[in-house]
Amino acid sequence: MQASEFTEYLREQVRNHSIYVWGAQGQKKPTITAEWIRKREKTKRNADRAIAHWRKEVRLGYGDVLRAFDCSGLGAYFFLKHDLIDHDVNAEGLRSLCRRVDRSEVREGDMAFRMQNGRAVHVGYVIDRTHLIEAKGRDDGVVESDLSGFNRFGRPPFFSSRVLRLTSPYMRGEDVRTLQRALSEQGFDPGQIDGVYGKKTERAVKRFQRSVGLKADGIAGRRTFTALGLPFS
Repeated sequence: MQASEFTEYLREQVRNHSIYVWGAQGQKKPTITAEWIRKREKTKRNADRAIAHWRKEVRLGYGDVLRAFDCSGLGAYFFLKHDLIDHDVNAEGLRSLCRRVDRSEVREGDMAFRMQNGRAVHVGYVIDRTHLIEAKGRDDGVVESDLSGFNRFGRPPFFSSRVLRLTSPYMRGEDVRTLQRALSEQGFDPGQIDGVYGKKTERAVKRFQRSVGLKADGIAGRRTFTALGLPFS
């Protein structure tokens, strides 16, 4: 499975204004009610906060599409659905699945953790080198954030890098956006950095490949990624 599929799922939850509820894992209308939220939350104060946020999003018109998650549930829902794990896990359980990576090495599909007393107490899901998507909390729901405040990073065994090339329809994803940024930073204009592998991106890849002595075929695989200083596995 490609990390870009996970990223698109995460972005969908942001677009749909999905909410945070303790222990939730993808529930939606008609399951989500004020009574249901009160049964899941551990304190009245937290229940009141989650209900207030849910009601606000319903008033804004998102009641039919939003889902409810807690931080680990946001990832576990997808992983269970795609048979990447066979049981529910919390943030610490997700951390235990990952190989630790340095902050400077993070890439799409990695996980970011907040650690307390040696255990992961919160998790977010990396979508590019500087941003992640998380079920942030009862007042915020599922949002895109930067990596600040996270102090451990890990790479799960679920995702493999894909070879990027010009196709019809065009290939899309955060991996394409990462490639475009790297090309632009090295002076090879891929056009708009939009995550779409179009003709301008292909031309930029060919120019870069020629400059480093690679076959200029416009296909960005392991050798091209490595030459750009990008990870590939």
